[in-house]
Amino acid sequence: MSTDSQVRNIPKTVKEGPFGVFLWGGQEKFDRRRDVFQELSTNPMFAKDTGAHTSLARKDAWTKGALQSRELITIKLRKNWPHRHFMDAIRMTDWFLPVQPQFRIFMSNLERQMTDEQKRIWIPKAENFEIFGSYPQTELGHGSNVSGIETTATFDPLTDEFLINSPTISSTKYWIGGSGIWATHGIVVARLIIRGQDHGNHLFLTQLRDLKTQQLMPGVEIYEMGPKAFQGMLGADTGALRFHHVRIPREQMLMRNAQVERDGTYIKPKNTKHSYGSMVTVRALMAEITGHDLLRAAVTAYHYTTFRKQFKRDRVNDKNETTVFNYASVRHRLLPLLAQGIALVLVGQNINQAYQEYTQQMLKGDTSDLEDLHLQTVGAKVYSTEITGKGVETCRIACGGHGYSGLSGFGRMYAHAINAVTYEGDNYVIGQQVPRAILKHYKNKTEASLPSISYLSVLRSEKPRQPPADLTNATSWTSRGVQQWALEQRLVSMVRQHMEDTNANVDTSYTTHALTMAHSDFAYWRGLWKVVDAISHESFVEHMKALAHVFSLSIIYNPHHPSLSQHLPLAPNQLAALRKAYSEVLADLGDNHVAAIIDAYGLTEYEMDSALARADQTPYEALLEGAKRSEMSGEKMSHLWPMMVDTRQIWKREKAKAKL
Repeated sequence: MSTDSQVRNIPKTVKEGPFGVFLWGGQEKFDRRRDVFQELSTNPMFAKDTGAHTSLARKDAWTKGALQSRELITIKLRKNWPHRHFMDAIRMTDWFLPVQPQFRIFMSNLERQMTDEQKRIWIPKAENFEIFGSYPQTELGHGSNVSGIETTATFDPLTDEFLINSPTISSTKYWIGGSGIWATHGIVVARLIIRGQDHGNHLFLTQLRDLKTQQLMPGVEIYEMGPKAFQGMLGADTGALRFHHVRIPREQMLMRNAQVERDGTYIKPKNTKHSYGSMVTVRALMAEITGHDLLRAAVTAYHYTTFRKQFKRDRVNDKNETTVFNYASVRHRLLPLLAQGIALVLVGQNINQAYQEYTQQMLKGDTSDLEDLHLQTVGAKVYSTEITGKGVETCRIACGGHGYSGLSGFGRMYAHAINAVTYEGDNYVIGQQVPRAILKHYKNKTEASLPSISYLSVLRSEKPRQPPADLTNATSWTSRGVQQWALEQRLVSMVRQHMEDTNANVDTSYTTHALTMAHSDFAYWRGLWKVVDAISHESFVEHMKALAHVFSLSIIYNPHHPSLSQHLPLAPNQLAALRKAYSEVLADLGDNHVAAIIDAYGLTEYEMDSALARADQTPYEALLEGAKRSEMSGEKMSHLWPMMVDTRQIWKREKAKAKL
């Protein structure tokens, strides 16, 4: 037990309360988390040994992930878990298991892109794990530019088959999750060729490995592509795949939208927007998931900085050292990240819910909401991953030197979070889709059709909008009207600049990133306040209002992109008032609300998996215990002691040689 007298309010188990249920997205999601936690935390297969992953060889780490995948499959089938339970369990293991693509992207594409007849054949196989799935889209030469994909699927009318082929090295499918060792099937994105005519990218269910032996199918060439940066995603066997005229039946083209008939007749899809679907699926999930990644880092840092004491702010009057969290240098870094993490989760939940509702509409043939949803998920993907990637590292730094220890968990958190900045599209590339939509709809005067960009109506106004209150008064900046005015004015200025640059044929590939972040600032600001306004439980509404004000003023006063401040020019006295308001809302959140929010969120020590956040140990005790358990401590390296002793004698031998 901890010898520290300070109460360490870190739960060992999931505790329920109305505020926690709200933060986790409702009773169903909260119950799901509790069920998964109970199953994993009591199963020896999923026991966590903080920091141990850093000492495992990659093949050993992946083997552990494969065995955990097998155990999870057993649990799912035995308990008849819904798919969402299964996906939450994968995340709670924190390993990026090889089975992860099964429902996240493989089966979701089977459900959305296959005909009813095809689904009757393949969905049961995927649900029962008779086949293991992957999604080979990205190529060595083409990632975000999906239209540049080179892999071909050529129809052979003599055999009624498609020939899947990788014509160049750059057409090698690369970064394909779960395919290096695990997957037996892949939904391959390839260019459909019929009688020499290229019909663009389509999806083809292709068998990769023999179901009885796991050996590669004829013509399939696969390699596990090796370690990732920062030793991230240790449990994922990411593959490099090449196809050498691999034959698949015509019926294994996913034909819900486009079809190829027996005689080679190509039937175009009625709605070409269906091609958005695959990326929208993953980005909708990312919108919420990345927020939880940031929150885990912020909560871990909060627990440590409220324990750690360092220096005396008043060397004369202070008898004890000051708790680190009480320094402005820590609060100004951690509190905005806590607010932003919760905003990412709550708004992301609504985006994800909108996508789930859309999928039901889509199955009935209604794709009217797809463009707006596509725009929302692109903005959310860029916004959430940028904030989370940088935020996790900020949390680590705020914990000082101990944050750099592998035992702190921050290295793993960062390695798992930062990859999202580039997967499913590099942020600077896919982010250009938001400004492109803005220009299109402004030109066509159709912005009212997309709620995401309805703010363009402000740009059409001939008279500049005046602030609704005195900006030199700090209180004004906590007004919703002033916050909206500031975010809209910044956006309008940036859109106007983007139009001028586009008309002048200026390369905007850098500045569009800032515009996308500003667009998302406004979308998340509006989305967060919508959630807060809908709260009916009085016990925590003030906590959430305090948090929402920190989020609102953080994105105005301390924007995510340096150029954003240039587009909201404030007079010195207005900026001073904004600064004062920001400091006041930070102080209010830190002094009166943050402990209740952290307690309600209720991350367990199992979920944080950090030596800095233990229920029964201080961080110092956990760090020392971790050092004792190091595979290099004590006499575990004694086989090298003779070498070291001998090394200290080299000088004698060299000196003796010199005398000869």
